[in-house]
Amino acid sequence: MAVREVVPVLTRERPRSRLLDRLGEKLPQLVVAPSFAATLFFVYGFILWTTYLSFTKSRMMPITAWDGTRPYERLWANPVWWTALENLVIYGVLYIGIASCLGLLLAILLDQRIRAEGVLRTIYLYPMAISFIVTGTAWKWILNPGIGIEKLAHDLEWIADRSARLYLRTVAATGWRVLRQSLRGLVRPDA
Repeated sequence: MAVREVVPVLTRERPRSRLLDRLGEKLPQLVVAPSFAATLFFVYGFILWTTYLSFTKSRMMPITAWDGTRPYERLWANPVWWTALENLVIYGVLYIGIASCLGLLLAILLDQRIRAEGVLRTIYLYPMAISFIVTGTAWKWILNPGIGIEKLAHDLEWIADRSARLYLRTVAATGWRVLRQSLRGLVRPDA
């Protein structure tokens, strides 16, 4: 028996166009470029425009007459600014602290397979399960000074200071809304 030698048939590949190769390499950049340009203009462009206007004599409508740092000097001399800044710091510390601690506590409880797991799941899924109108009405009742959290805190004499009760109401409303967001990364996916 004669041994046949197998000679591979070489097929000639069609040469790809250089234009298609270059287009394939640049396609991701071309797809992202419009949104990148829009972000640059509509976000960072307006940040720069607002910063520029903050150094002018503008009030309601833009006035490009340069005023230097005088608007900031007036702002820092205003006691209302310092009160607002103090409120912002208090709110931020309370909000971040309470939302983080409560979210971590609920995530730990849900991870332990406790008996009241269904109730806890309901608490953190509740904001996503009902409409904004129902949620707004519920918070309107909860935050009502005559019947809500503030009245409860006042009646039980937990918090005597009215401004502290205002912080309690504000932090409770915003903290509850993001509770599920803080739990999202902490609870097992199979739980």
